Amino acid sequence: MNKELLNRELNLISEEAYTIDMNHRFNKVSTKDHPKISSIEEKGGTIQPEDSFYNVDAIPGIDKSKSVTLLNIAMEMYIAEEKPIKLQTIDSIASALFRKDGINSALYSRIVDTQNNKLLASTRKDNHSSSLLIKSKNIPLNFQQTKVLQIVLSNPMRDIFSQMAGILFLSLLLSLFCIYCLYILQRTLARQKKLAQSKNDFYNQVSHELKRPISIIYKAIDSLLNTRAIEDQKKREKYLGLSMDELNRMNGKIDMILTMSMEEEGMFHLNISDFNLFDLAQELKERFLGIASKPLSIIIENNLQNHPFIAADRDHLYQCISNLIENAIKYSGESVEIRVSLSKENGSAVIAVRDNGYGIKEEDLEKIFEKFARVGTDKKMHGYGIGLSYVKQITEKHKGRISVKSEIGKGSEFTLQLPCIQTLQSNHFK
Repeated sequence: MNKELLNRELNLISEEAYTIDMNHRFNKVSTKDHPKISSIEEKGGTIQPEDSFYNVDAIPGIDKSKSVTLLNIAMEMYIAEEKPIKLQTIDSIASALFRKDGINSALYSRIVDTQNNKLLASTRKDNHSSSLLIKSKNIPLNFQQTKVLQIVLSNPMRDIFSQMAGILFLSLLLSLFCIYCLYILQRTLARQKKLAQSKNDFYNQVSHELKRPISIIYKAIDSLLNTRAIEDQKKREKYLGLSMDELNRMNGKIDMILTMSMEEEGMFHLNISDFNLFDLAQELKERFLGIASKPLSIIIENNLQNHPFIAADRDHLYQCISNLIENAIKYSGESVEIRVSLSKENGSAVIAVRDNGYGIKEEDLEKIFEKFARVGTDKKMHGYGIGLSYVKQITEKHKGRISVKSEIGKGSEFTLQLPCIQTLQSNHFK
């Protein structure tokens, strides 16, 4: 309920309260002739003032346009001789009427001399400024209408606000919800923009990375076809071996991309088989030592002893460890030392790849496994930005987990922990 409606309600209740009080007082007055009012009509004709109690024509300053008002005033003046108005009774009646309408505002009544702007009587002292009061319309108590009755609501805004508290609270919740939705929308749009940019960068990197092996293979084959190198067994084996390495490398990258795409579609399944994990590590060591372009040392620490076999997807695990070694070489200085540790812990096979590279900032450790993420990297270094995401995905597909520890300037260590053989074979990863 706003202030205007409250003021309208106050006017109605003040009239009703005064009427109830006047009727109650009228019933208690002694029996005698009721007052009569006489007046000469303005549009011709007369009303005879026989036995008139009040001759309003004889009283100066009277507005005779409203006969009902004059009758009420006459009744009030007649009743007031024996039963004068009691403001406490008016307060009681008005309060009851307000409560009936569900309004509990504090109120009081007063009689005011409007001609002299003087307070004649009041049930409460005006403690509030006029801006905090709502006054009813004037109810005249004499013919000149200079003596009026008013009902006043003191500090009504408190009740207005209390009634609006529920609406205000719901509005606040709605506003907070809208702000939260805008925040979520903004964050989603930012992520989509970042993802779109990452995908564009990914396509550019893939194009560049695929051109490189194709260019090397093309040059190798061209050298074999257009020179006498094909007759030289060493050169022929060198060029063919180089081509095979690049083809294998390109094939591994393509398989990695296809694997992640199939996983998103829910079509990817592991091909589980038993194999020797130490032999796999040795194969990777020989491969990278054969194609290294800078001083490289790979040390394999085999702690599996008499249990080197595990059940896993050999091709994907090969690609995972290959990615870790390749990253260790790429993000290291002129001389690279890599330690591949194979062990068993709490019934799980543990593969740790530690290097002496640049290291990763602590704030970037949680981001490196995100798809297309390439944090803290040199722009000159090419890559897809999906290598570590692929490693994490394959490890978790094996029901395992991956962790990383890194220190700037000292290197990083990635650890893959895979469940024991019995668990792997029983799940079948389907």
